[in-house]
Amino acid sequence: MLCRSQQTGKKTSWLALGCATALMAVVWTQAYSQNAPATNAGWPSLEQGARQFVMDTYKLESPLVNILPIDSRIKIEACSQDIVFDQPYGNKQSVRARCAQPVWQHFVMVQIKTGIGAQLASATQSNTVLKQVWVSNQPLKRGTLVQPGMFKVTEISVPTYETRFISDERELINTELMRDIPVNMPIKTQDLKQAAMVKRGQQVIVSVGGEGKGFLITVKAEAQQDGLLGEQIRLKNAESGRSLTAVVTGMNMARGL
Repeated sequence: MLCRSQQTGKKTSWLALGCATALMAVVWTQAYSQNAPATNAGWPSLEQGARQFVMDTYKLESPLVNILPIDSRIKIEACSQDIVFDQPYGNKQSVRARCAQPVWQHFVMVQIKTGIGAQLASATQSNTVLKQVWVSNQPLKRGTLVQPGMFKVTEISVPTYETRFISDERELINTELMRDIPVNMPIKTQDLKQAAMVKRGQQVIVSVGGEGKGFLITVKAEAQQDGLLGEQIRLKNAESGRSLTAVVTGMNMARGL
């Protein structure tokens, strides 16, 4: 009887140990599943959409835009509608993504490559050419009138399909910048627009007469409208108050008709 009791006790002990081990395994599995990173089903759409938003907003090629990974502990559910992207605080380094169904909002960080190195990054090694382009030698702000000395010519490797770089200095004449340009950034045609040589309300020197007429006089007049080079604009004589029409010939200069 003593031996049988001892054998029974051993079986009970092994059974208890097995139950305890199984219970610990269940607890460990539950704990791990709670702490493990969530599967972000909505991340691919968010990342792709944020990249496209930045490309469209700043006129950039895909290789120049990098969307930084979001914290893996943050769960992003798949959005059943189009994700809306914006930059509500004017910070170029972040993009807000919003979903209406299910309702969520997340911010992602953005890295944008700039300068000549960025253009090299966007060029594929098997399909590139060396091209002379004009690049900024200083940081320039949007709306700046392009002046000699702001740019220099250099040779870089670019995709063969890329035809938007400025390669002729004459394309820079009488233009202003459409966006901020960092130092060493190759300038493109979409970065420029024709500059207004005359702006409404400014004083303009108007020449009347000229070659073949035997006389040349100049008067000051107030521009009644903006004018590009070669455009006809309305002005008002500062002294007599009479209106006149003239052709814009330069910065705050015009020729009377």
